[in-house]
Amino acid sequence: MAITIYDEPQLIAPAGNPLVFTFSSDETAQPNFSFVVELYINGDLRLTQEVYRQFNTLGRIDVSEAVQSTLSSPLIVDGTLLTFYDSAINEYYIIVYEKYGSPTPQIQASATGSTLYGINAALRHQDFINWDYLLHAVSSNNPNSGSGVTWLTDWPRDRKLYVGNDERLFMGILNGDPGYFQVRYRLYDINNTLIVTHTEAFSANQFPVVDASPQTIIANTAITQANFDDCYFYELTPRGTQAGGSYSGGGEPFNVYMDRECKRYETRRLHWLNKYGVWDAFTFSLVSTDSSTVQSYGYQREKGVWDDTHYKYPRYQGEKVDFAKTSTDQLVLNSDWIYESVQQWLVRSLMESPSVYLEVEDGTAFEPVKVTNTSYQLKTRRIDGLIKEQITLERTYTYTSQLN
Repeated sequence: MAITIYDEPQLIAPAGNPLVFTFSSDETAQPNFSFVVELYINGDLRLTQEVYRQFNTLGRIDVSEAVQSTLSSPLIVDGTLLTFYDSAINEYYIIVYEKYGSPTPQIQASATGSTLYGINAALRHQDFINWDYLLHAVSSNNPNSGSGVTWLTDWPRDRKLYVGNDERLFMGILNGDPGYFQVRYRLYDINNTLIVTHTEAFSANQFPVVDASPQTIIANTAITQANFDDCYFYELTPRGTQAGGSYSGGGEPFNVYMDRECKRYETRRLHWLNKYGVWDAFTFSLVSTDSSTVQSYGYQREKGVWDDTHYKYPRYQGEKVDFAKTSTDQLVLNSDWIYESVQQWLVRSLMESPSVYLEVEDGTAFEPVKVTNTSYQLKTRRIDGLIKEQITLERTYTYTSQLN
């Protein structure tokens, strides 16, 4: 009477992809044999499922749908320097029982799987089969420590990422040292001379998200606006700081460049949920176009009106009458000239995102919008020459007029 659990997901894995366990029993020859699997999420029983043998003595279960249904990634813009993204990561484990007997099958032996973590991420198949959480988890026990541990964004690292002084930027990473996490901020001038450095320590969970916006850094650290006035770029370096590890615990130093270019047109900045469950952003700096689609509701009435004992056909009476109108707004955004690697990152990440926000009022407010582009092309300089990108948005709020 023994159950063996063979395959389990990685310690931290995307819940939008299969979270598969395989297991076997040495009692599969018993009458009416089956496995009974219980799934616990954050300590609570969320699923009980009976599983039958699929290959020899083996069975399998994929718990991704159950885990994913408990996760969400809200855009948190309260000015906090670091958010414990508790809603985007959940602890889970399974207990596998064997059940058999005649005439009435009974629960027999059991085995408990490892405690694991599912995050609100969804990867393409090619990325999923190559997923290694250690490539994105800072920890003093991670042999990849240093540049081998990257922030959770696919922004092309050979290109400069720009942010305006009043724009917002969010960066996420996994933390393999829960409760022990820090971010080092370094500001450099145009001559690559260090202006100021600051290290902020946090008691973060396994999924910290940093508000890396200049104004948030100023409001929560010793770094000042004067420091940013002299800044050409600033560097963000995460680190897991639990004692006793064999490695530095550091992660990728990520450079963010200050956007000081004078803009000819009003800029529009979008934030969207990327495949890792963190928020990417991009500023569209060429002219944008606002438009609206208007729908009318009305009826057609009989011509003429009674006037005492006479029936007349006055000009003012009208035959077709509107009693209400609704209007839905659209917005077309145009990027400046961009590198092909940036365009390919932008269209794939943005157009496949389920949640997109338009940053307004210098980063103090965010409006949900819908991207209506239904296809995209990964452009190349060789074929397309100079590259720009156009995104069409639908505003999610509908205007409704008076009835009359």
